[in-house]
Amino acid sequence: MHALHTLIGVAALAASLGAAAQTTVSTCTPGPRAQCAGADLRFANLVGKDLQGANFRGANLDRADLRAANLVGADFTDASALAAQFGKAYLAQARFVRARLVGADFESARMSKSDFAQADLTAANLSGAWSIGTRYEGARLDSADVQETKFSTSTFRNASMRGTKLRFAVFSDVDFEGCTGCPVDW
Repeated sequence: MHALHTLIGVAALAASLGAAAQTTVSTCTPGPRAQCAGADLRFANLVGKDLQGANFRGANLDRADLRAANLVGADFTDASALAAQFGKAYLAQARFVRARLVGADFESARMSKSDFAQADLTAANLSGAWSIGTRYEGARLDSADVQETKFSTSTFRNASMRGTKLRFAVFSDVDFEGCTGCPVDW
């Protein structure tokens, strides 16, 4: 009988811990100016959504699909978006400070005046993107694909671009001070 009570007690404890774990993860309804800080949005389908000004600080967006989304002014500071899809998204003035974006796809995205300071863009795809006035200070773009990307008035101070694919990329009025592996003689 004692073993049965212990078993029931363990099951109740596990159920309550499971419920507690579910309640500690913030929930949100993705939309304009949504408050999704710390939300678990792994594998979320947000294709074409209007997420202008949304707060995704510290959120988990690993493998989320945000292709063609309106992310103007969205904040992804300290977020994780490993292998997430941002292709053809509109990212003007978006913040990705210290974001983990390893393997993320930004193909043909519009990211004017966005901030990727200290972001990890290792093996990310930025090919064909427009990056005007964008900040990559201290960012890691090692083994990234930036082919045919247009970088203008952007800063790569103290960034790393080791092994980055640069074919047909355009760097106009760009600051490479202290950058490792950057095309400083461009």
